[in-house]
Amino acid sequence: MNCRTMKTLLFLILLVFLTGCGKSGPVLVPVEGKVTLDGEPIVGASVLFQPPAGGRPAVATTDGQGQFRLAEEAGAHVGVNRVAITKEIASENSVPNEEDEEGSSDFELATPAKYASPQLSGLTVDVQPGMTPVSLEMSSE
Repeated sequence: MNCRTMKTLLFLILLVFLTGCGKSGPVLVPVEGKVTLDGEPIVGASVLFQPPAGGRPAVATTDGQGQFRLAEEAGAHVGVNRVAITKEIASENSVPNEEDEEGSSDFELATPAKYASPQLSGLTVDVQPGMTPVSLEMSSE
């Protein structure tokens, strides 16, 4: 082997090893935005981002102004994510039972049922690094 071929071979071996180093796993980015139902902010709703290729969904809860934030370490996967939004309230017909586990009770959705499924909600967000806040608007119709 000549010197040039040897250098090229060493470079390629080094390149293979270096590409395996570093942070592995999916790229997660912070996402923030606001959730409304019929134009009004919805407080205490769970916002779920389902990544495009399966994997771990990201979840946040809306605050008093209907705003949510997914921090980078718990952020959404880059790409088009399907979104589900739910808010549960205690059912009016709920009667506490001593045999029930503590904290369990019947509940109903305060949000329209179609938004509970990322596949049926019709809500999507194209998650990209450096994106601006998103607006997730639901309608009770």
